[in-house]
Amino acid sequence: MLEQNFIDVTVEDAIKQGLNAMNVTENQVKIEVIQPGKKGFFGIGKQNAEVKLIIIDPELKRTKSEPAAKTNSEEEKQLVQTHDSDENVETTDETAHETEVEISLPSVKQVHKNHKQELIESTKDYIMHVIHSMGYEASAEIHYKNSSEIVINIESDEASRIIGKRGQVLNSLQVLAQNYFNQLEKSYTIITLDIENYREKRKETLQNLALNMSKKAIATGKPVKFEPMPNYERKIMHQILSKIENIETYSEGREPHRYLVIRAR
Repeated sequence: MLEQNFIDVTVEDAIKQGLNAMNVTENQVKIEVIQPGKKGFFGIGKQNAEVKLIIIDPELKRTKSEPAAKTNSEEEKQLVQTHDSDENVETTDETAHETEVEISLPSVKQVHKNHKQELIESTKDYIMHVIHSMGYEASAEIHYKNSSEIVINIESDEASRIIGKRGQVLNSLQVLAQNYFNQLEKSYTIITLDIENYREKRKETLQNLALNMSKKAIATGKPVKFEPMPNYERKIMHQILSKIENIETYSEGREPHRYLVIRAR
């Protein structure tokens, strides 16, 4: 068969199944994603992925077509043999054009990229469902900082409630988003939730606080302990304090109650 459909849990699995079944390599076929598949919400609405593999390798196409060709009648063979040279040239041109078109089709890497974008969209929809279930009206847009860091920007008239005290609600939602995405895609991708540029404002607040408390630690000679905060917020403070001489910083406690300590040397 020159083309065949395959179904599996993910696009990648369906492609792998098809390549093995048809005994071909990726550069010998065109891959069409019929259905990217859905993880579903808590398993509800789950749908497998479906792909179509179409042989484009000219030699392989000829080999796969030989059994059918052998069934042609002698009259049909004679008709084929009576094509003039102009028609043969036209067929060659069409084949060359077909090959050129097939080469420009998306690669498996591009298919995977599109699949990942769909999973990120699914993660955004999941978080919006959680926020709406909390009783808040909100919308969101996805911003791709790079291939491994994604920011979901939320907009709402109730931003302060979604942020919570010192960002506790927003941080909890971010943990949910990260865990949800990690269940869909086993790759190193950071999911960050932001609303009204809160993350940048929080970063400035933490940096100023760290600088002020470093002065206190040096002046009193006593360690200064901060309240528990997420790892990425402690990292912000570590980075700004690493530029200051005569002090050292370290973390104590266990998550989620781990906190930063500044101490004069």
